[in-house]
Amino acid sequence: MDNYLILIIDDDQTYHVILEGYLRASGYEVIHAKDGSQGLKIMETQKPDLVLLDIQMPVMDGFKTLELIRKKKAFRDIPVFLLTSLVRETLKIKGLELGADDYITKPFNREEVLARIKAALRRVTRDSRSKGVMEGNLSDLGLSDLLQSMELGSKTASIFMKEIDGDIFIENGSLVHVRQGNFTGEQALIRIFLLEQGAFSVRFGELPPDIAGKGAKPLMSVLMGVLAEVDETEDIISRMGVENQLIKIDDNISDFPALEKFKAISPISFINLLVLMEGEVKNNLKILIMASKKGKLKIVR
Repeated sequence: MDNYLILIIDDDQTYHVILEGYLRASGYEVIHAKDGSQGLKIMETQKPDLVLLDIQMPVMDGFKTLELIRKKKAFRDIPVFLLTSLVRETLKIKGLELGADDYITKPFNREEVLARIKAALRRVTRDSRSKGVMEGNLSDLGLSDLLQSMELGSKTASIFMKEIDGDIFIENGSLVHVRQGNFTGEQALIRIFLLEQGAFSVRFGELPPDIAGKGAKPLMSVLMGVLAEVDETEDIISRMGVENQLIKIDDNISDFPALEKFKAISPISFINLLVLMEGEVKNNLKILIMASKKGKLKIVR
């Protein structure tokens, strides 16, 4: 693994032993710190390629440690994964706001831990070697991680996702413009997250003339609101049991005119139908739920 160095910061020795076993068996070098203060001192002399940081620690918790890491210019591009046994959306949002790259929930799944670390290190290497252009796949590097790296580095960049017909434009770490299909703004970003798949390319530097100078918004603030709605939408879709399912629209759909024009391309995946409909995604979802209850939408078996 090119002798990548990973720093584990955790007050529980058990997790040091478990994670070191995973990492050394996969070819990584590992160093340890028992708390945030010690971890910061180690980073001054041995700059790691990635940090695994526990949230719940005495004296200085993971959030405070992360905040101090991101304030230091030399550490800003180092991926930081937060370790936690608490599954709370508020904690995830707080971590994202402070600059965490990912979350790993205790107890650990070995394959998942190693896959996420590998993807993060690949992204850092690819970004550092790029000359104004960066390419990748959203299955390796999630969109949330990609956007956070832009915000943390105060980047100016254009992100293109041809497979889902989406573009995102960022200026000095702030969100300038988003497009998905015919949609723009937050509704476009919600759709991009729901469709999240396929290749992406990033061009760093000046934005297109018709985009540059538009009203910029704080990226992290927008991202938190969008992710909350995406999580809620995905949860409802999961409870409906229609993830990755093809949907057949009934011939008699007069009670739901918003679905009329989609009969011609039925069957269609539930997600694609949801994002193609005009209007806000949350309102579209309500229409689809009502149509489903009335038997106007059927899963293709």
